[in-house]
Amino acid sequence: MDNAHLKKTWEKGIKALEQRDFARAIASLKKVERAVPDDPDVHFALADALLGQGKADQAIRQAQRGVDAAPNAIVGWIRLGRLLLMAGKGEQALKTFNKAQEVSPDHPHVTAGIAESKAMVGDLEGAETAFSEALSLTPGEPDLIISLARVQDARGQTQTAEKTLREACAAHPGALGLWQSLGRALRAWDRIEDAREACNEAQAHHPHSLELKAQRAQLAYELRDLEPAQALLTELAKAYPNDVNIQNDLAQVLASLGQDVESQESFKDLTEREPLFGQPWLNVARAKRYEDPQDGEIQKMRAALKRRQLQPSQAAYLHFALGKALDDCRAYDDAFSHYQKANAIFRDQLAFDSKALEAHVDRIIDAFTPELMSQFKGQGSPSTAPLMIVGMPRSGTTLLEQVLCAHPGVETAGELRTLAQAARRLTEASEKPWPECIAKIAPDLFADQAQAYFDTLTARTSAAQKVIDKMPQNFLHLGLAALLFPKAVFVHCVRNPFDTCLSNFFQVFPAGIDFAYDLADLGHYFRNYQRLMTHWETLLGTQLVIVRYEELVSEPEKVLRPLLEALGLKWNDACLSHQETVGRVDTLSLYQVRNPLNTDSTERWRNYEKHLGPLRAALAGE
Repeated sequence: MDNAHLKKTWEKGIKALEQRDFARAIASLKKVERAVPDDPDVHFALADALLGQGKADQAIRQAQRGVDAAPNAIVGWIRLGRLLLMAGKGEQALKTFNKAQEVSPDHPHVTAGIAESKAMVGDLEGAETAFSEALSLTPGEPDLIISLARVQDARGQTQTAEKTLREACAAHPGALGLWQSLGRALRAWDRIEDAREACNEAQAHHPHSLELKAQRAQLAYELRDLEPAQALLTELAKAYPNDVNIQNDLAQVLASLGQDVESQESFKDLTEREPLFGQPWLNVARAKRYEDPQDGEIQKMRAALKRRQLQPSQAAYLHFALGKALDDCRAYDDAFSHYQKANAIFRDQLAFDSKALEAHVDRIIDAFTPELMSQFKGQGSPSTAPLMIVGMPRSGTTLLEQVLCAHPGVETAGELRTLAQAARRLTEASEKPWPECIAKIAPDLFADQAQAYFDTLTARTSAAQKVIDKMPQNFLHLGLAALLFPKAVFVHCVRNPFDTCLSNFFQVFPAGIDFAYDLADLGHYFRNYQRLMTHWETLLGTQLVIVRYEELVSEPEKVLRPLLEALGLKWNDACLSHQETVGRVDTLSLYQVRNPLNTDSTERWRNYEKHLGPLRAALAGE
C-alpha cells in the first residue's frame, strides 16, 4: 500500500478492529478492499471484523478470498479452518485442514485442526490419533493435551484420559489449565473428593491463582465442607467485590451454616445491587413468609421479569421465587403459572429419558435376586454403624436426618456419593456393565468396598453408634448396600406421591436431577422408584424400615420409638424438638427443618389439583 490515503484508511480499520468497533472497522476495510482486492491481509482483517459482528458465513467467505489470493500461505488456511470450526462446519473444516496439510505437512496447528475437525464430525478414533500426532510435533502443549483427554473420555476411555491429564500435570506443574482440566474431569466423573485433592495439589504450584480457589470453593461446597468453602469464598469476595455470583455463593454457604441474619442481608443487598440477578431473590423468598400478593418484594420481582435484558436462566430463578411467594399468599393459580414457566426453562436444557430409566430399573431388579443375596451372604462388613436414609428427593429425608441427629447416639455425614462410587469401582473390576457385573464379583472385593465406604462415612464424625448417609438416590443401590453391610438397618422415607412430586417441581436442584422439571417426567420417575423400592422391600425384609412422612410430622413419637428400637438406640426426648439442635443443613430443606415438626406441607398438592393432569396420568402409567 504505497498510497498514503489508502495506508491511513487501512490503519484506521485495524485500529477500530483492535478496539472492537467492528462496524467502523468494516467500513474502512471495505474501502481498502475495493482498492486492492487481491491483498490477503485485507480479506483476513475483514473476516475478523465480520466475525466480531456475528456474521460467520460472511467471515468465512472473506477468509476464502484471502486463501484464494495467497494459496501457499499456511496462515490463511489455518484461519479459514478455524473459522469453519467456530461455525460448526466440521466437514468443510476437515477438507480445509487437509488441503493445508498439502501446503505444510508437519505444521502442528494444521494437525490439531484436523483432530478437532474429526472430533466434530464424530470420528473420535481419528481425532485421538491426530491429537497424538500434533503433540509429537509440539510436546507438552496444554491445549492439545486437554483436547486429547477429552476425546479419550468421549470414547469411554476414562482411565486413559485421567492418565493423560495426570502425567501432563506431573510433567508440567506450571500449566494451570492442565490442573483445572483434571479437576473438572474428575468432577464430571462424580469423583468430587479426587477432584478436590487434585485442585489442592495444584494450589501448591499456583498459590495465588484465584481461578483455582474458585474451583476449590465450588468443590468444597459440593462436598459440604462448608467452613473451607466459606474461607475461600470470603477471600474471593474481597478480590472480586463486584462479582455477584461469588457474593451469592458465599451467602448460600452462610445460610447452610445457620448464619441466617448475615446470609439474608447479603441476599437482599444483591437484589438491590443487581435486580436482574435472579438467584438471590429465590433465597430471599425461601426465608420469608409472604401474606400479600402486593408485597413490595413481589412487585420488584414482577418488574424484573418485564426487563428485556433479563437472561432466561435468571428469569427461571425469579419465577421460582414468585411461585414460592405467591404460594405463601394462597394465590395458587398465579403461583403455579410461575412454577411452570421456571421449570420449562430448566427442562429445555435437559434430556430425561423415561424409557432408559425403566430399562435400568428392570436390569437392577433382574440382577439382584434372592439367589444372589444368598450367594454373597456375609462377605461384607459386620458393622451396624452405617445408617442410610433413602427415598425420593423431597420425601422428608432431611427432616428425618435432623430428627435422628438430635439423638446423642447419631451423627450425620450428609449426602455421600460413596455407594455409587463403590458400584463404579466394582464395575471397573469386571468385564460386564453395572448391574450385571454384580454376579461375578470376587467376594473379597465386597469387604474392600465396605471398608472404603466406612472410612468415608466416619471421616468427619466421632464415635457415634449410628452415622447417617442421607443420599436419597442411594435407593438405586440398596441391594449393594445390603451386601456391603448385611447387619445394618436402612430407612426408607415415604411421602404422598403428589406432595412429593409437586415439591420437586417447586425446587431448583443441583446438577444431576434431570427428572424434576416436568410433571410427566416426575410421574414416570416416581413410578420406577416405587417399583424398585417394592423389590428391595421383598428382598431385604426387616433390614429395610419404612417411615411415612405424614405420620412422622403428625405423630412423631409413635413413629420414632419403634424406629429407634430397630436401630438399637434408646428413646431420647430430644428427638421431639430437633429444631433446638439444628446447626448446619446442606440441602434444599435448610429453611424448613429449622422449624418444629408440623403438618403444613401435607396434602399441599390439593391446592394445585386442577393443574396436575400430566402427573396423575404418568403416575397411573398412562
